[in-house]
Amino acid sequence: MKNILLSVIVPTYNCEACLAQCLDSVLLQLPSNCELIVVDDGSEDGTRELLASYEGTRENLHILYAAHRGASGARNAGLDAAKGGFAAFVDCDDCLQEGFLEKSLPLLEKGSDLYIFGIERVLLDGTGSVQFLEDKDYPDVSSFADDYIRTRRLLIYSNCNKFYRRSVIEALHLRFDEQTDFGEDRLFNYRFLEGCGAVSTSSPVMLKYMQRSLSSMSSRHIPGYFRRVMSLHQAKMDCFFKLSKGTTDEEREAFRNYDLSREAEKTMARFSQHPEEEKENLPLIRAALAAGKTEHPDI
Repeated sequence: MKNILLSVIVPTYNCEACLAQCLDSVLLQLPSNCELIVVDDGSEDGTRELLASYEGTRENLHILYAAHRGASGARNAGLDAAKGGFAAFVDCDDCLQEGFLEKSLPLLEKGSDLYIFGIERVLLDGTGSVQFLEDKDYPDVSSFADDYIRTRRLLIYSNCNKFYRRSVIEALHLRFDEQTDFGEDRLFNYRFLEGCGAVSTSSPVMLKYMQRSLSSMSSRHIPGYFRRVMSLHQAKMDCFFKLSKGTTDEEREAFRNYDLSREAEKTMARFSQHPEEEKENLPLIRAALAAGKTEHPDI
């Protein structure tokens, strides 16, 4: 059996309108030593019929049909089936950048456990932006954590701009938390970092994030929003403070306060659309900022 270099995992759920664009963006550049695994998460529209038209068209295309478990469950099913030395994720309503694999696959010869790439965001009105990363190799995860604490700009949240060494995933028995519907990608990344070695950031842009609708976490009321955000904030601090070996107490405190202030700002930005959240969350924000001795001019 041919050694598989990379497994690209695409979870799908009711993605009939945009799925072909996503799959074609991968298949048109997928070499024979890589595989595409599509996991349908119990779709109820025409997604399964669309996937049927792809079945058997490529030896390195695998389509799995599962009961509905959510995006995390579909990603986990993809990981269970993956054979690649590395795993990557692409959401069904996004696309892989044209020519990305040709640029990125040779980088795997560096021997890093984690590769992080740039992201292009395309909004409904056609405008967008690109977040680039520098080409930089970190010999160990501690030096990566040091740099992140100092720069805060290494695109660690998303699962869809990374190549993960799959042996690290399996050694950690790592899967996505299917009981979490907010921030599960961050938690996966934090756990992966704690078990990985060398990390590389790279200038190629991997993901084209396509905004398909105004429906998102920001468009619905979320009870306990700031408590959930603070749980993710603490997980981030726990991860990076544990990994970092070269930062000072002052750098760590600045990092903590910066992240806390950002989360407070994002929470307060929700109040105009969800005024019911202000009464619940504003006292918590004030208490958190006071505990962190972080001032905010708007509260």
